[in-house]
Amino acid sequence: MNKMSSHQLNHILNNKTLGSAEIVRMLNSYLYSIRNNKPLILKTTSIAEAKLGHFQAINSYLKNLHSCLSANNKSELIKFLKKFPDKEDEKIETIFNKIYPELKKMRSVLTLSRSGTVLGILKLWYKKNKNFKVVVCESRPKLEGRLMANELAAEGIQIELITDAMMSLYVKNVDAVIIGADTVLSNGNVVNKVGSKALALLCGEYKRPFYVVTAQSKYSRKKTYRSKSENPDEVWDKKVKNLSINNIYFEKIEKKFITKIFTE
Repeated sequence: MNKMSSHQLNHILNNKTLGSAEIVRMLNSYLYSIRNNKPLILKTTSIAEAKLGHFQAINSYLKNLHSCLSANNKSELIKFLKKFPDKEDEKIETIFNKIYPELKKMRSVLTLSRSGTVLGILKLWYKKNKNFKVVVCESRPKLEGRLMANELAAEGIQIELITDAMMSLYVKNVDAVIIGADTVLSNGNVVNKVGSKALALLCGEYKRPFYVVTAQSKYSRKKTYRSKSENPDEVWDKKVKNLSINNIYFEKIEKKFITKIFTE
């Protein structure tokens, strides 16, 4: 593996700002670039599984990829890698067509963090309707919402970026909240970026629909989820006596708080 290739892979494996669906796309693109080197593909998938195995989308992708590798059919492997992005786009379009009857009644929505599925759906919505607004929570501590807001604004969509702490001021003024999902558990509960449950509870308080949009590759057989603490320096790198800092990225949203999950 040359230095450029190694750098590219490390960028994928250590990305903490993009959604898992987008990380899968990047991983697929990298694997396509090394499609003629099966030993390196096997090594890469092993590393990806160890590093990114907590993402359900990664697990689903690698399972399908391993089926191609096990068949020992190079043409099928290349076909899988080449067609993967188009199939992902088709999934987003299918999800959009399912949620559009609801969207066309709306003038504004609120979302949190950065989801490739939400991003794709909002872009498709803008092709049909130029007159809606999206409120985006910036999503501490990695501020993925800023990336989301910037990309949507570049498309021409009217965006308002807010801090996560301001969400209660805005939920009552939008028509719905739409989020993506990191994982959909087998009992119907959803795991997503911290702040998602607060939004769901606010939607219940203000009688606003709380929608989840996600591909079936995010569905898991697991029923439970345990939160994991990340680097506290991302919240605040100051060392103070008697002060502890916690940094949790994801949380569970019980299905009773979710209006509907839209998938392909």
